[in-house]
Amino acid sequence: MSTEAMRRPAEMFINSSPNRLSIDDYTEQLITKGRMTAAVEESLIKASAKRLGHDIIFYIAGGLTGMSDAVKERYFTLSELVATYQEPGAAMFGYAPHLHGTDPIRHPDVSPAEVRDIDYLWAAVLADGQFNFWEPLAHGNAIEAGWAELHEIPAVHLVSEGVRTSRLVRGLRNCMSTIAYTDFQADGLPQVQAFLDEVQQAQLRQASESAQA
Repeated sequence: MSTEAMRRPAEMFINSSPNRLSIDDYTEQLITKGRMTAAVEESLIKASAKRLGHDIIFYIAGGLTGMSDAVKERYFTLSELVATYQEPGAAMFGYAPHLHGTDPIRHPDVSPAEVRDIDYLWAAVLADGQFNFWEPLAHGNAIEAGWAELHEIPAVHLVSEGVRTSRLVRGLRNCMSTIAYTDFQADGLPQVQAFLDEVQQAQLRQASESAQA
């Protein structure tokens, strides 16, 4: 997909208006429901710091349970690419759950309830956008896709060539674009980079126009 083709999704992203709880409201909700734990509190502290230091936060969704290191490497590679965008006014952060405390193998002591509350924090409270890998198929990122649609968080779907997702997935209202790739590193990542380039330019352009108004 060309840079030109990414221009419209980037404009859609910049002009989106997610309907989310604030971190403070989510914290109060967790306390009221008796779900505040040390692991959740640690993630809330990290979330507040990342929100203060970044203009755009992406949630990187994809299967983890039973997945190989090669599958998870895609999420790491994408988070590293997002981290290269640090232009003042358009600084970005990509949150990949397994790198921050909820990997099934590396963090087995985190309870299912904690995983749910931590992932919801980053996917539905913090995220300005979502990247969702639909292959291999997994339960978790399907739930996260639903959270994103519910909260009107724009999403980019990432799908291997030849993999056909369901009509329900393809019909999600918040999906701005679907990136198909043969090898993510070779031809998927460059398409994501073209999208991020357009997002950065649109974000800076919008900030400049607002300053001049």
